[in-house]
This record gives sequence, structure tokens and C-alpha cells, in this order.
Amino acid sequence: MTDSTPIATPSSADPSGVNPQNAALLAKFLGSLGASQRSPHTLRAYAGDLGQFALSLGSASFLTAGQAQIRSFVFSLRGSRANAAIGRALSALNSFYAWLIAEGQLEHNPAQSVQRPKTPKKKPLFLTPREVLELLESVQDQEGEPHWLRDQAALELLYSAGLRVGELVALDISDLDLTQGRVLVRQGKGAKDRLVPVGLPAIEALKKYLAPRALDLKARANKKAISPLFLGSRGQRLGDREVRRLLDRRLALAGLDNRYHPHSLRHSFATHLLSNGADLRAIQEMLGHQSLEATQLYAHLDLGALKQAYQAHPRAN
Repeated sequence: MTDSTPIATPSSADPSGVNPQNAALLAKFLGSLGASQRSPHTLRAYAGDLGQFALSLGSASFLTAGQAQIRSFVFSLRGSRANAAIGRALSALNSFYAWLIAEGQLEHNPAQSVQRPKTPKKKPLFLTPREVLELLESVQDQEGEPHWLRDQAALELLYSAGLRVGELVALDISDLDLTQGRVLVRQGKGAKDRLVPVGLPAIEALKKYLAPRALDLKARANKKAISPLFLGSRGQRLGDREVRRLLDRRLALAGLDNRYHPHSLRHSFATHLLSNGADLRAIQEMLGHQSLEATQLYAHLDLGALKQAYQAHPRAN
């Protein structure tokens, strides 16, 4: 877990309104998500959505609920939720029932064929190469900024490796290989580990950040203790909300748009790679996307570069 915020489950929120078997299954499922290092935001969202579904079932069991109950639940959300939020709830149900199948509790997923409401696709918000440079150069040794080395290393790594913020804060020092210039992302979205290259500026920033911790890390290594890569102000593992706050501070210092968020650096990573001729499948591998379809979104964003590349076609002109 990367955040101390408690995750509310139906069993703790309203034990009288939920079938005890459902509460136990849901608690076990959320525990499995926590073990796979899902972000606290995802855990809270899944707990809330599945908790509402459990309440809608009353005394009925998750294991006997069918498409009719799921459709009824999804329909009940209309009017109080946007289509994107309803789609997220359906995704939570799909993940939960897929887990029940993997656990041997069910043979089929009743949520799989329930139609998802249509939502307009949002274009990812990304920084230009110049804006990234301005952001990273704004992180300097200034009076009253005790964590500037950490902030610099975190932002450099987010952009250099295209990491999700949950993946960044879950990193341990043992996941870094600065000699080879790569980072091991353990059980990211889709539960698939991946190795991602890390650029020289990020490597140098990480070395400077880790240098003052050398003695402490050596002692922890002798005890075989886990050493989180990024630490918060109280010495605990840095949380994803703290990353958002540190980015907000750095955006303000650089005079950049405050709508940017940590995921914008991941979008920037992919867009800039594509603009400079990187292969789409290589970008897919580095991002950890399950399918090429998710990565192809960036191809639509970079029409200018694609049109320029198209000039190589014999019938382009």
C-alpha cells in the first residue's frame, strides 16, 4: 500500500446491510488487489463500487447473482453518475467475477456481457518537450526545499520510463539497475512485470538522490530489509497523493499549466517517443499495455509526424 487512507469495505461500513458471505469474499478480493500493489485510488474505487453492488443484492449471494441483477445495478446508477463512472463500476464487477472464477468459486462471469455505457474518449493531456525541460529544470536546490533531490529524481523517472504514479511509488531500490540503465516494474497494471530503459539524466538524478542514503541502505541490505525508492517527509514510502502535490509545486515554479498531473508525464513519454520515430509495439511494451489498441491512441495524437512520414509513400504526392 502506498497511502495510509483506510479502505472502507462493506463489512466495515454497514455490516447489517450486506450478506456476510459477500462481505468476506469482497474483503478477500480487495486484499488480493492490495497484494498486487494496485493504487490506493483504485482500491477505494473498487471497494465503493462493489460495496454498492453488495448492498443492492441484500441477502442474495455474489455467487448466484446473474446478468439481470448486474444490469439492474448498472441501470440504478444512471442519473447519479456519469457514464465514465458507471463504466468503472462495471470494470470493477468484471475484475471481481474474473477473480471468483480464478478462485474456483464460479465457472462463468455474469458481468462480461453487460453492455458498457458509451463515453467520449478524452485526449491525453501531455507536455511539449520544451515544457518537460522547463519543469525538470525548475527543480533546483533552493532554500526551504529539503526534498528537491527526491522531487527531481521522481519527475525524471516518471518521464524517462513512462511509469504510472502507482508504479513509481511502489518501486524499491532493488528494482533499479543504474549500471544497465533500466528499472524493473513489478506487477504493474495487468500483473505483468516489465523492464523499462532509463535515460542518463534520470540515472544521474537518482544517483544524487540516493547518495545521502548510502549508509542507511547498506545497513538495511545487511538485514535484508525492503528499501522503498522514494520516501515521504516522515520517512515512509512516498504516496501517490504526495507525488501529485510535489508536481503541483514544481508546475507552479515553472509557470506551467496546473491541469497537468503525474500521468501527463507518462502521456508525454509515449507521445515524444512516437514523434521521434519509435515503433508503436516497442512503446506498448515499455508502457506495459495489454493490447496495442491502448497504445494506438498516441498515433492519433501525432498526426503531424505521421503525415510527414507518409511522404515516403510513392503515391503521397
